[in-house]
Amino acid sequence: MARLTQLSASEQNAVKHHHVRVRPGPKPKSIKDRVLQSNGIQPIRKQERSWSQKQKIRALVFLYHHRIPLATSGKLRPPTQAEASLLFGVPQRTLSDWVRKQDQIELVAKGSSARTVHLQHTICKWPELERQLYCLFLECREKGQAVRRGWFRLHSDEIFRELFPSVGTQLSLFRFSNGWFARFLGRYRISLRCITKTAQKIPEDYRNLIISWLQFNRRNSQFDPYEFYSHRVPVGGGFIRRQNRYDLANICNLDETPIPFEYLSGRTSNLIGDKTIWVKETRSGWDKRQASLVLCIFADGVNRIPPMIIFHGQGKRLGKEQAKYHPGVLVEFNDTAYMTEVLFIKYIEMYLIPALNGKPSLFAMDLCTSHKTPAVLEILRSKQITPSLIPAGCTSLVQPLDVSINKPLKEYIRTLTEEAIRDCESVERVEKWTVSDRRILTTWSVGDAWYLFAVEKDELIRRVFRKVGLSLAADGSQDEELDIKGFKSIEIGDWKLSGSLPATLTTFENLYQPVPLDFADVDIEHDENKSVEFIAYGE
Repeated sequence: MARLTQLSASEQNAVKHHHVRVRPGPKPKSIKDRVLQSNGIQPIRKQERSWSQKQKIRALVFLYHHRIPLATSGKLRPPTQAEASLLFGVPQRTLSDWVRKQDQIELVAKGSSARTVHLQHTICKWPELERQLYCLFLECREKGQAVRRGWFRLHSDEIFRELFPSVGTQLSLFRFSNGWFARFLGRYRISLRCITKTAQKIPEDYRNLIISWLQFNRRNSQFDPYEFYSHRVPVGGGFIRRQNRYDLANICNLDETPIPFEYLSGRTSNLIGDKTIWVKETRSGWDKRQASLVLCIFADGVNRIPPMIIFHGQGKRLGKEQAKYHPGVLVEFNDTAYMTEVLFIKYIEMYLIPALNGKPSLFAMDLCTSHKTPAVLEILRSKQITPSLIPAGCTSLVQPLDVSINKPLKEYIRTLTEEAIRDCESVERVEKWTVSDRRILTTWSVGDAWYLFAVEKDELIRRVFRKVGLSLAADGSQDEELDIKGFKSIEIGDWKLSGSLPATLTTFENLYQPVPLDFADVDIEHDENKSVEFIAYGE
């Protein structure tokens, strides 16, 4: 058993930081592997007070490779530092310092941009913990498993408990902090590797589409002038005026996002210097076999509708599989594995309408074909639900689920999926995976991840609705909170039609008459606009 020791302040400060100019790029050659060029022994023409990396290398290569014949015996000898000092015009003391720091100087690759890093790191407080964590990391990478930050957090805590079981609840002695994790990665030369993506700026044409969408929402968020009492909310012994026609519980956003059976793309931690970054797959093609995850969130952050997973198939020969699904997840099957008109109508009638309690509601969704069929729009109209269709190409900018929810939620799902696979591999069951097993695993990963996310990130959900303008006050008093990704400043402006408020806001024609826009159908594969990475100052 390892003995728990704590370093004193003097021990922690005993190690000094040494800096060297290190550059990314090809692995540099050592001094002994470099070739001495003919122009490398020419005398200096101009006296200098500072020297480039190339000049340092020339001097060191000269000292290592050049030989001077002896006049008496005809043998060869290496040049002295004094002779090199005269040849290159470098003070002998400086040249001696280069020789002493040769290992640091030859780390710099030719033609790469320089940056300053620490060669020697601070004292390691938990050397045995880090050594075991590093060995476990190498084992996982040799098996081809993807390793990310969550993996390091989980296993560092487990190793600490194994090393120091007598500590009990005093786990504050070791904290998985950003500083410790960065130093650990540096000490063992581990980096997070990823594929490159092409980044493009947001077209300015999107500004007009977004403003029109915001004006449509603002116009329909105004109070009905004929229902005076609907403006007021009883508080204590009096009333306060509501800020929006729709309660926060009646402002919602629905989106569909694909989820794979296995997460093999993206990033994994790996040793620096390796050119091939590989991961092991449990079954060929499962990273391409996808289902659709349907989520509906509300502006008050309350989870009212369970997540729905749409699998590919008919769902007729499941046997006892359905009984093993997560009880808090809705499961559907169809040939396309994404939302159809029939399935969307079923979703609205069985889950959305009961959750809205018959009150006027604002329903934001993308332009997927199944979302805007006449039958769907008629059902929404009959239940006082205003469909707010997000313009094509703008879902990643103003749809709450795309802006702040889908990415962190998928990380939760990814972590739980990988942990479940790792547990199965520990009992050597990995080769026995079937499609049925993976569907069951997917429901549990999605269900656990969603309910954990809904509890921990409810404030994030409330904030993103305000950020994109869906739950702001209808009178414009809170418009300073508007923060559309990619636009430093955006104003809703005049939301009125022809300069006047419609006579009534309760008819379907007035509810669904935004400023004319050139909308296009967007299928499920292109709805999230993943081919464009937006450069943004926000999240």
